[in-house]
Amino acid sequence: MHYTVVPIIQDEPLTLGAEHLPLDGSEGERWKKAIQSLHPRLLPSLKENALLSEEDSEFCVAGGIFDYERGRELVFDGTELRLSHCAENFFDFLMAPVDCLHVLAERQEQCAEIESSADNRARLAVLTAWWEQGYRVLMLQHQ
Repeated sequence: MHYTVVPIIQDEPLTLGAEHLPLDGSEGERWKKAIQSLHPRLLPSLKENALLSEEDSEFCVAGGIFDYERGRELVFDGTELRLSHCAENFFDFLMAPVDCLHVLAERQEQCAEIESSADNRARLAVLTAWWEQGYRVLMLQHQ
């Protein structure tokens, strides 16, 4: 399984930022699990094929061909791309950035795996910077 951590850089229209954190391989998987162990809603994941509404992709519900391109801003403006109802509800579920920072500060002693390598420390620094900028953050799960 591959994941991409992305910030929501704008709410209207909902825009996923081009900057991203790829979580590939076993080290990425361990880091993901370590972050999620701090709080179940700290960094939730959404299947990329659940992003688009059925009107935009007949394949969305069937788990089809939509493929998020890493390093590309993705704008759900209702014209070219429309969010699915599932994705809209998911985005409403995301924790506020200030709450994410609070969880991270409270559980700092549990962050050994999260900070276990230079790559992991760099991931945490980017994630923390996004929250400090007021961005909500999620993981896209790639099939």
